Amino acid sequence: MVSHPIITEIDVLVATIAFLRERGVVCYGISVPRGKGIEKSAAEASAWAALGNDIPRTYPFSAEGADIIGISATEWWKIECKGSGVGKPQTQRNNFDRALASAVSYYEEKPTNLPKEYDQYQNAQPYLGLALPSSQAYLNELKRRVRLPLRKALNLWVLLYESDSKKIRAISPEDGY
Repeated sequence: MVSHPIITEIDVLVATIAFLRERGVVCYGISVPRGKGIEKSAAEASAWAALGNDIPRTYPFSAEGADIIGISATEWWKIECKGSGVGKPQTQRNNFDRALASAVSYYEEKPTNLPKEYDQYQNAQPYLGLALPSSQAYLNELKRRVRLPLRKALNLWVLLYESDSKKIRAISPEDGY
């Protein structure tokens, strides 16, 4: 029996796009969820709706790399998103491990490979994000394995999807859970 709510990755991705837009960040790279039971065109439509006019329609969705890449004059974000499914606790831990490993692998000291229209933002500070449902299983893993020194060193933000509000609760690298 599942002891946590089922939250799809696209729900987390859409809420994370809204969070970034509120910060004035333009999302220019999106990797929509794919896999068993995921309707690709519906996921892309949800992402387009969340993006509004932020991203030119000429940018294709990517099948690799960060789930969201966005930039403003001061912030350059690379974010890994993860949902919570029907899996057993071990599956949830494995999903968490993969999400954390992906997020950490995006670390860079300065913006790279910016589209030419964002070249003026070369001095934006890199931000990493790990966007997850605020489930007890994920919160336990965060507290146990993603502590303050790591988050500070990498400027890693934990972006918790709150299912009641369908919004992101951002935990900065300096904040506790």
